[in-house]
Amino acid sequence: MSLTTRDVDVLLVSDLRFPGGTSHSIAAEVDALHDAGYRVGLVHLNGPLVARVTPVNPTLAGAVRAGRASLLIGRAPVSARLVVFRHPGVLQAAADQLPPVTAERAVILANAGPRDTRGRTVYDVGLADRAAREHLGLDPLWAPIGPLVRDEIADVVPDGRLMEQDWVNIIDVAAWAPAQPREDWAGDRPVIGRHSRASSQKWPSDAATLKAVYPVDGSWDVRILGGADPVERPLRGIPRAWTVTEFGELSPRTFLHGLDFFVYYHDPRWVEAFGRTILEALAAGAVAVLPPHFERLFGEAAVYAEPAQVRSVVEGLRADREAYVAQRDRARDLVRDRFSYEAHVARVADLIGPPTAGGDAHAPASARHTAVVRRPGGPRILLMSSNGAGMGHLTRLFSYATRLEEGARAHIVSLSQAAPLAGRLGLSYEYLPSAKALGMPPGRWRPIFQDRVGDAINRFDPDVVVFDGTWPYGGMEEIRAAHPEAHWTWSRRGMWRESRNSEQLAKAAWFDSVLEPGDLAAAYDRGATATADAHRVGPVTLVDAVELEPREQARAALGLPADGPLALVSLGAGNINDTTSEVGAAIHALTGLGVGVCVTVPDIATAGAAAGEDIHLVRDYPLSRRYAAFDVVVSAAGYNSFHELLRMGVPSLFVPNTETSLDDQEARARFAADHGWAHQLPQLSVETATPLLEDLLERGHSMAELAQAADPGNGALAAAQFLTEQAGRRS
Repeated sequence: MSLTTRDVDVLLVSDLRFPGGTSHSIAAEVDALHDAGYRVGLVHLNGPLVARVTPVNPTLAGAVRAGRASLLIGRAPVSARLVVFRHPGVLQAAADQLPPVTAERAVILANAGPRDTRGRTVYDVGLADRAAREHLGLDPLWAPIGPLVRDEIADVVPDGRLMEQDWVNIIDVAAWAPAQPREDWAGDRPVIGRHSRASSQKWPSDAATLKAVYPVDGSWDVRILGGADPVERPLRGIPRAWTVTEFGELSPRTFLHGLDFFVYYHDPRWVEAFGRTILEALAAGAVAVLPPHFERLFGEAAVYAEPAQVRSVVEGLRADREAYVAQRDRARDLVRDRFSYEAHVARVADLIGPPTAGGDAHAPASARHTAVVRRPGGPRILLMSSNGAGMGHLTRLFSYATRLEEGARAHIVSLSQAAPLAGRLGLSYEYLPSAKALGMPPGRWRPIFQDRVGDAINRFDPDVVVFDGTWPYGGMEEIRAAHPEAHWTWSRRGMWRESRNSEQLAKAAWFDSVLEPGDLAAAYDRGATATADAHRVGPVTLVDAVELEPREQARAALGLPADGPLALVSLGAGNINDTTSEVGAAIHALTGLGVGVCVTVPDIATAGAAAGEDIHLVRDYPLSRRYAAFDVVVSAAGYNSFHELLRMGVPSLFVPNTETSLDDQEARARFAADHGWAHQLPQLSVETATPLLEDLLERGHSMAELAQAADPGNGALAAAQFLTEQAGRRS
C-alpha cells in the first residue's frame, strides 16, 4: 500500500504512541484487515494520556514500513468507508488535530470506562460523541471492548447507538498456538506464570493474596515475564523461588509455551477492561485461572476462582490430565470463534461489506494537486520546525507567528510532538512524525517528508516558507524546486560548537535568505555561523517582560503555595531522590536552604501534581510568563531558557548541558557568569551548588537587573517584519 494514499476502507484513529495493549490491538486489526484485502489508514492524535515525548509505537511503525497500512499525516482530506476511534479520551481532547474526513460509518471504541480507579474522569461520552459528529457529520456507533465497559457506558450512550456485540481485541490464533500441543506437563510440579507491565495496578496489593495465587514456598514453579517490582513492598522483596524475566529477554509467545497455567490476578481496585495478555495465554495453549469478574468476557475459555481457591483449582487440574486437556481445547475453540482475525473481519464486513476492489489505484496526495489558486488576504507564512523531541525550534516559530502583522496568516508544520500547543496560541498546525518517531531510516522517511510538506504547501499556498533547525533535511531542495513561487527562509540560531557542523552552512544555497535570532552571548560564539551571512535580529523569546504575571497570580495559576521561597529546577530527566543526579542534588541543596522546590516536567500532555510536601511538578506552556512565582531557578543553558530567564529578571544558576550535539551551552552559561548576570556550574553537586544558591537568594535580583539592562529587546517582532518583507518577493 502507498504510504500516502488518502482513500481507505478502514481508518483507525488513536494516539499511536501508546506503549502497550492499545497499540498492539491496533496492529492486530491492521494485520487482519490488510490480509483480508481492506485498505487501512492510520491517523495519529497527540492525546492527553501519553505523558512523555514518545515515538510512534514500534509495532505500528513496522506495519507502516511494511506497507500494511498508510500513515496519513497532514491536513489533506481523507475518505474512509469506516472510521474507528480507539479511546474516546483521545478523540475528545484532540479532535481538532483531525484532517477533514469523509466517512460512511463511524465507531467509537470504548476500551476503558469513563473514570479511572480514583474516580477521575478520563473522558465524557457526550463530549466525545459530539466531537465525532462535528468532524464527520454523522452519528457514530459506540462499541465497548468488553462487558465491564458496557456496564459503565450503557446508560449514557445515545439511544440506538450502542453496538449489540462487544468490540473485543483479537489475536492471530495460528501465530500464537504451539506447533504441536504438549502431551505432558511442563515440569515435575505445577508450572504457573503471568506476564504484564510492572505496574502496581497489574498485581494484587496485599501479601496474603500474592502468596495464595503465586506461592513463594517453592511448591510450584512460578515464572514471571515483565518484571515484578510491584511485589517488593508487600512481600518485602521478590521471592527467591520465583523466576523473573524482563521484557526483551524472552518473547511472550515462547514464555507462554513453557507454562501449564496462566494465573492472572491484579489490584482489586482496578477494573481490567479486557486483558490482552490473557487472550495471548489462551491462544498459546495455557489454561487460564482468573478472578470471577473475567467470566462475562471469556466465558468457558478460562477457569475462575477467588484467590483462596487458586491452589485447589490448579492442583485439581494437575491431578486430572483429561480435564486439563479438555479445558485447553475448549479455550482454543472459543478464542478462534470470538477473538480471531477472521472474527474481526466478519465484524467489519457486517458494517461496510467486502473490501473495495482496486486496492492501491489512488494517487498520492501530492499528485492530486494540479493547480494552485491564489487566495485573497495578507501574506501567508508556513513555518516548519525540526526537533521531534523538544520545544526549542517550535517555540521560536511561535514567537515569529504571533507577531506577524494584522491580516497575515501563519501555519505550523512541525516534527515536534508539542505541535498541538500551536492551537493554544490560535495558530493552525499539523504534526509530521520524524524518521526517529516512525522508526524509519532517513531514506525511507524522505518520501513521506517530501509528500506531506509538499501537500501542506499546496493547500496553504504560502508566500514564505520558513525552516527552523540546524540541519535542513534531505529532500527539502526538491520540495523547493517543486514550489519556486514561495520565498524560502532558513531560521538558524548561532552558538554552534566550535568546529562542528560547518558543512551544513552550504545548505544556505537551498534558501533565499537566512534569518538568525540573536544571542546575548554572541561575543563568545566561536562556531561556524559566527561569520556566516545572515539577517540578524535581537534574541528571540515567545514572552516579553511586560507579559510577566505578578508573583501571587503566577503561583495561584500553577497551584503553588502562596507563601515562602520557591525555586524552579529545570534540568531534564533525573531522580528527585538521588543526590548523585543533578536534579536530585539541586533539590537537596535547595531544601537544605529552606526553599521549596518545583521541578519542570518536559511532558506537555498532563497536569502537574505534588511529588512531596515541598516538591511540586510543574507543567505549563509558556512557563516563562509565570517566572515571577520563583525566587531562583536552576536551569540548563539552552537558547530559550537562557534568554527567557535573563529577559524576565530571574535569579539563575545555569548548568549547561554538555551532551548537546551542536548547541554550545557552556559558552552561553560562562558568558552570563563572566558578566555577573547569573551563576554557572559545569557540574552540579550539593556541595558546589549550595553556596551559589545561597548567594542568588541574597543578591540574585541585582544580578538579574544587570542582564535586563543589557537586553537589546525581543527580536521576534523584527523577525516577523523581515518575513513579511520577504513575502513581497514572492515569484
